[in-house]
Amino acid sequence: MIHTFKVYFPLDYEEVRDLQKRFNISYKDVNKLFEGKFRGVTIAISNRGNGKWKLYMVVDAIKLLNKTDLTDSDYSQLEKQIRFILWNILGHSSCYKEHVLLRIDYRYDVVVPNEHTRQLLLDLYKKLTRCYRFQKKHLGFLDDKGAYHPYKTTVYHSSNSVESIVYLKDEERKAKNEEPEWYEKNVIRFEVRLLESHLNYMAKKSIDPRPKKLKEYFKNDLYKEYFKRYLFSIYPQEDFYKLDESRKIIRNSSLSPKNKEKLIDFLKKISSFDMDTPLKYMSKGTYKKRLKSLKELGINPIPIPKNYYRAPRRLENPLRRFPR
Repeated sequence: MIHTFKVYFPLDYEEVRDLQKRFNISYKDVNKLFEGKFRGVTIAISNRGNGKWKLYMVVDAIKLLNKTDLTDSDYSQLEKQIRFILWNILGHSSCYKEHVLLRIDYRYDVVVPNEHTRQLLLDLYKKLTRCYRFQKKHLGFLDDKGAYHPYKTTVYHSSNSVESIVYLKDEERKAKNEEPEWYEKNVIRFEVRLLESHLNYMAKKSIDPRPKKLKEYFKNDLYKEYFKRYLFSIYPQEDFYKLDESRKIIRNSSLSPKNKEKLIDFLKKISSFDMDTPLKYMSKGTYKKRLKSLKELGINPIPIPKNYYRAPRRLENPLRRFPR
């Protein structure tokens, strides 16, 4: 469920002064002092912005609790661990109740043992829609000199408030010359990241506002809701097929001959580039009807490329296993 989150705790200057005196350090060195003591936790103290002192904490909940399958029931243990960290740094944990959530990442991991299959899945996801609402697809980045660099392990859709991402966790670690954790090996990871602007919006809603507190977002039902709203709206959940296999399914369906051919042509257009290609030739309404027909037939709209090396004729969609 939860992967990483960022919070801050408001501090008084006296607390910062006492900390510096007790440990004989500058407040800027607090993370260096506690580095490695609390696994998966990064700490910083700052008064930038509005001049008020804050202790920032970025937490990898999996590492901190040494548990991969986190659920609602783990919140109390997570709070206990964070309070323990605060006590070690400040000598108390009373500021926990004043914490403010700045970001939270929901995750869904699927083990795909075959490296070739993982890469095939990533290449298929590169053909997802270029834009969904305010989330735009990114397959690479521009460096300081304006040169384009494609992402090797990641596809993501982002806005200023939410990011929906798929990446090869094992390969990502190795690309950074890092050793993957045992639970990251052979994993394809899906994430929905809620950024500060989204959390601010939810906190200010006039109807059913959601406070920027970790407990409010540490809920399994909410995790499922965010995946459904932001990731499943972009990622079709049906199995992938080569075009020849999809053609067989379509032609054996109860659709009219005319609609069968239209659906096959629709898949050909997507296969030529990406999921948005058919929109050059049809209205948004017709496009949605084609997607609905494919969904009813259990066919993912993104075909497996005909000449993709060692590609199967059918490939199970890892999102089919997502808990409902």
